[in-house]
Amino acid sequence: MTTTWTIAIDWDRDGTFSGDDIVTDRAIWINWFLGFRKPYMDIADNSVLGLVLDNRDRRFSPEYDDVSNPLAGKVQPLRPVRIQSNDGTTTRTHWTGWVESVHPAVNKFGERVVKLLCTGAMQFLTATETQIELQENQRTDQIIDTLIKEVIFPPALSSAWVVGDANFSLLGESTYLADLTAYSEFEEGQMTLNMAGDNWVRQGGYTDQTKDTFDVYRGIKDITAAERGKFFFDREGKAVFWNRHHVLDTDTIEATFNDTMTGMEYTFASLDQTKNDIIVTCHPRSVDETTTTLWELEGSVIRVAPGETREVYVKYKDENDTRVGGKDVTLEGIEYIQGATTATVEAKANGANMVFKNNSTTTEAIIEKCVVKGRKILNQGQMEARSKDQVSITNYGRRVMNINLPSIDNLEEAQYIADFEKDRRKDPFGLAQTITMQSHANRGGNQHNSQLALTVGSLVNVQETQTAHSDTYFIIGEAHELANGGRHWKTTWYLEPQIDTLPWKLGENTDRGKIGNGTYLAL
Repeated sequence: MTTTWTIAIDWDRDGTFSGDDIVTDRAIWINWFLGFRKPYMDIADNSVLGLVLDNRDRRFSPEYDDVSNPLAGKVQPLRPVRIQSNDGTTTRTHWTGWVESVHPAVNKFGERVVKLLCTGAMQFLTATETQIELQENQRTDQIIDTLIKEVIFPPALSSAWVVGDANFSLLGESTYLADLTAYSEFEEGQMTLNMAGDNWVRQGGYTDQTKDTFDVYRGIKDITAAERGKFFFDREGKAVFWNRHHVLDTDTIEATFNDTMTGMEYTFASLDQTKNDIIVTCHPRSVDETTTTLWELEGSVIRVAPGETREVYVKYKDENDTRVGGKDVTLEGIEYIQGATTATVEAKANGANMVFKNNSTTTEAIIEKCVVKGRKILNQGQMEARSKDQVSITNYGRRVMNINLPSIDNLEEAQYIADFEKDRRKDPFGLAQTITMQSHANRGGNQHNSQLALTVGSLVNVQETQTAHSDTYFIIGEAHELANGGRHWKTTWYLEPQIDTLPWKLGENTDRGKIGNGTYLAL
């Protein structure tokens, strides 16, 4: 059957992807990527897309506002972008994201094309400083869900309330409160953390940067690494979290490629691949029994205009001016130069949001003193769990891998992780890093059906005669190129080997149900 492609940019941000949104016929070259580029990564790279369009009529030139231009004023950043295919039976979404920047070629006698650079949602995680509440006895997926809710994603611009925008503020009529569950798919975490968020601080950095910030991306990375899971955004733009058992418990092979690849990157025993001395750093903490000052207003004032509400975010520090976490937080000792407010405090893991409301309609409130108090969460010093394979060290030299996990406070958990990483990295092995397929984008042929269907998470078997390599892999990343006016389709899959030692499954009458027979109790 013929495969048809739809390349669309939602210029009006109304969720329709129709009419002038469809740019398929103008597409000259399309290239996109999503997922991970290297094995064993815990958090994915940002999804990216490059799109070259015919711009002879200048409709994609942002400053061309002639009345004849149907896109006048609409060619702007953060317009949703979507790539879909239909093979006659199934419509598939292959990439979802937003326009990041627009680059029209200059010279009216020149190329007259425009290049659009588009990105996925990961960029918004790195742009948002986390102010998460202290997470106590929460599963890893629950913490990630809380972190995601700190981020405002552009999909909300077409389906949720946007304060101050007349086109998106008719609540209940043209727009609705955003439901983030529509944009996420999280497996239940296998690990419950005693505490998280309290020690998410960065004490160093460049002189022009705030030194104690910790963004949502780094928070999710820490939690995912503690779980030994994976976090990424899929083809439809959903945030996906796999727990530590996902890659252990998936064993259905979706496709086999036996010398049918048009290209394959292969390596044996690279330095990044083989590790035989694993050091995992964990961070034990304790909660101070006594209440102490976490922050105090000194040498300044807080002004609140008549009838206004002012929010002030402060960060907890100890007597040595070092960032700390806090618990059981209160706001006390408020003194005014003039006026008064109603004051509340929203306690976070390592900071507090103070809210001052001035109920007077005539008098400005000026606060000269206030104190945030609470119980400090104390860092008890770092502890290291180490797992070495002496045979591997003797044969191949010492190859050290350091893993720092701020949210792990238990040496036993750190040791589990060190042992797990040693077992899957200690021996050199052949690795198919990527495999490449090509087909006609419309007429199909070769591995076209696999190119359409296989994505991050698909399990495939790869066999190659020249290297004598044969192994089973998870697809962890995918890169695609539609060239020659959208007719030639090239796909590159990034791979991670399936773990040989599979977990024990209770009640399964196979080798996987027999402890010690090629299979072991899962962590």
